[in-house]
Amino acid sequence: MMIKPEKLNPGDKVAIISPASAVKSEYIDNACLFLREQGLVPLIMPHAKGPQCGSYAASRQERLSDFLNVWEDKSIKAVLCGRGGYGATHLLTDIPDNLLHDNPKWLIGFSDISALHAATAKQGIMSVHGPMTRNFNSDDPGVKEIMKIILEDKLPEYNVVRDNINATLPANRPGTAQGRLFGGNLAVLNGLAGTPFDMANRIAEEDSILFIEDIAEPIYKVERVLYRLLMQGVLNKIKGLIVGQFTEYRQSADHSSMESMIDSFLEVHEISDIPVVYDFLCGHIERNMPLVEGAETYLKVSATTTELTQYKPFSDCPATPPISLKKN
Repeated sequence: MMIKPEKLNPGDKVAIISPASAVKSEYIDNACLFLREQGLVPLIMPHAKGPQCGSYAASRQERLSDFLNVWEDKSIKAVLCGRGGYGATHLLTDIPDNLLHDNPKWLIGFSDISALHAATAKQGIMSVHGPMTRNFNSDDPGVKEIMKIILEDKLPEYNVVRDNINATLPANRPGTAQGRLFGGNLAVLNGLAGTPFDMANRIAEEDSILFIEDIAEPIYKVERVLYRLLMQGVLNKIKGLIVGQFTEYRQSADHSSMESMIDSFLEVHEISDIPVVYDFLCGHIERNMPLVEGAETYLKVSATTTELTQYKPFSDCPATPPISLKKN
């Protein structure tokens, strides 16, 4: 079972931490403005803005101190990460076994924060793979609005329609699936392989839907990770696959795109009985739609549309207007 943290109410505290790379102060300040507009109380942790230590937001011990303190403070209801980059893995070995489980609260972030999502999943807590402070500078109101809905404990629901800009991508593989949603940044999660934080362990234990995204990873490296997941038995157990945005990489002599490699991989290894979504709106893009890790998820896929709901089946969901699949 996964614990769903409580919804946020007016006056609740939301802590801002920078557990990985340094972040611009103005990003944090703008996120605070948004939180105050929602009636929430932003709490900037002592080292969220530094002092910067090399490329990191602060020293390892300072970042760890902020992280542990927010989870020990029961008055804090959610934790918004400043940015990713690299550094979240530094904290994993010093997180007490039951700290997150005994003090459930929303962790919000993506990219390198996938390491911390792995920690919350290990301790049985749902978390939000979604925007960080930089994203609250975006002109797209949809991301902030959906983030607000999730934190108010309403139903996250996406009805995504692929348009002509995606005509060169592989076709979605139609079907329906139900399972708990796990995943995130593929390189970060792969770095945890064989450790107590290996998310593949949880995926293999129950019906799951996997989602993946990455930035600046060569095609062959992503294929290598897929082979590990295949040999580990994960890809043969998942109920559905959501391929998010893979950005800032080059074509290879073997594949014209990351998506075509993934599609070929699934074909070669006869993984053909699950729905597969390509080009989903999650990852290193401005319109990074939040997803709740660990939540029961219902996925319905056709060649041109993807319906995704969390917490409740489609029969319990109101109709929502479609979202055009554009990266900006």
